[in-house]
Amino acid sequence: MSDNKLKKAEEVKALVEKFKKAKGIVFTNFTGLTVEDTTDFRKKVSKSGMEYKVIKNNIILRALKELKLEDILKFIDGPTGVVVNYEDPVLTAKLVSDFSKAHENLKIRAGVIEGNPVITSQLMVIAGLPGKDILLGKVVGGMKAPLYKLVYVLNANVQKVVGTLDAIKKQKETVKQ
Repeated sequence: MSDNKLKKAEEVKALVEKFKKAKGIVFTNFTGLTVEDTTDFRKKVSKSGMEYKVIKNNIILRALKELKLEDILKFIDGPTGVVVNYEDPVLTAKLVSDFSKAHENLKIRAGVIEGNPVITSQLMVIAGLPGKDILLGKVVGGMKAPLYKLVYVLNANVQKVVGTLDAIKKQKETVKQ
């Protein structure tokens, strides 16, 4: 195998490993973005704990084939930027979606969320979801509410018993006098 083929095989293998670990991946077309916009996008992605790289299409296509994600091969065409997030797939979709709304030259092509291929319209729906922390907060709040109600009901019954005993005590005290 030639050095070039060996190098490409290593790049594909490294990309496959990245894609396997990733919770969210978004493929973009960045044609027409200014240098300032591209730099701004890279900073936002990096600040959010994600990666953004421009990768050759043949490397991406080979990695996607290896991962059995053929459904999105048709979307990989022209200059391709890849955003990879290892933690929160919703955050990935939200960040890229928000940036593409503000910068029409950044086009979302497709993505992979939790190992499942998604198209642009599905990514936009995912981008509209609340973040992981907000969803977890809602779940915890939903679990706490019934417990608070149970404590309130149990406490109310104890208060009734205590009130009844107190009334009996006062009644006996008035009878003794």
